[in-house]
Amino acid sequence: MIEDLLLILQSPFLQRALFGALMIALVASTSGTFLVFRGLSFMTSGVSHAALGGAALGLFLQSTGIAPWFHPILGALVFAVFVALVTGYAGESGIGEKMEVAVGVSFALSMSLAVFLMYYIPPVQVPSIWGYLIGDLLLLDSLDVVMLAGTAIPLFIVSLLFNKEFVYVSVDMEGAVAQGLNARAYHYLMLVTSALAIALATKAVGAILVYAILVAPAAASNEVLRSVRSVVISVFVIALVSQVVGISLSLSFRASPSAIAGILAAISYVVAVQIKKARERKRASLELEPELDESQEAQKVSLTHESQ
Repeated sequence: MIEDLLLILQSPFLQRALFGALMIALVASTSGTFLVFRGLSFMTSGVSHAALGGAALGLFLQSTGIAPWFHPILGALVFAVFVALVTGYAGESGIGEKMEVAVGVSFALSMSLAVFLMYYIPPVQVPSIWGYLIGDLLLLDSLDVVMLAGTAIPLFIVSLLFNKEFVYVSVDMEGAVAQGLNARAYHYLMLVTSALAIALATKAVGAILVYAILVAPAAASNEVLRSVRSVVISVFVIALVSQVVGISLSLSFRASPSAIAGILAAISYVVAVQIKKARERKRASLELEPELDESQEAQKVSLTHESQ
């Protein structure tokens, strides 16, 4: 059994899948946590689909000979940064609703542009555009792993260096400005680095897994934990375990590891919501008990006086 397991772990595609899962968990614990704190979970989906428009633009420029050097991945990164800048500009006042609207508009623009360009791209190249939406951990190649590491590790370092600033900007933008913090710079830094990481993660494992892993564990941890550090650690653990379990189960029966990981991550949010509700019911019950005791004691005193 152990020998079989070691033999499987020596497989290059499985090693790339496990390393990719580790990098995605790093992105989730940093980018996903702060986006959920900021109320910008929808930005993950917006950037993922914006990458689709960028990839379509890159293929269009290559196929028409206008700019043969313009790689689709470069287009995906440019569009991801575009979404981040539009979102950041709309959210300079700190109002989350404006940023959600900006993400929605840039998302619609990118998808519309992608569909528009598909009419002018050779049909044989069109499936490679949709490939940005559907990925698989077990299909990672060496370039995907290098790109993931090249964005996840710098994102983790930046988040570690500016952890307090990102928390201030995410929780109270106006308060951060009032305290003299260069909130606008940290605001854009957080959004642009997150967008770059999301775009490359989408190329590697697909938009569905990226959205599930970056949003669900962060939302679940935010429901039941209080400190930022505990939330970050919890997001990393949930994201990594979901993906590793997904990979393990996919080796036992025919199923996509990304799909299993996404389902497990979503279940973690449902469980967290139930834990939070159970805590609230218990707290309400504890607060009600002293009031009932006082009421019962008052009734006893009243009955005693009436009997006398």
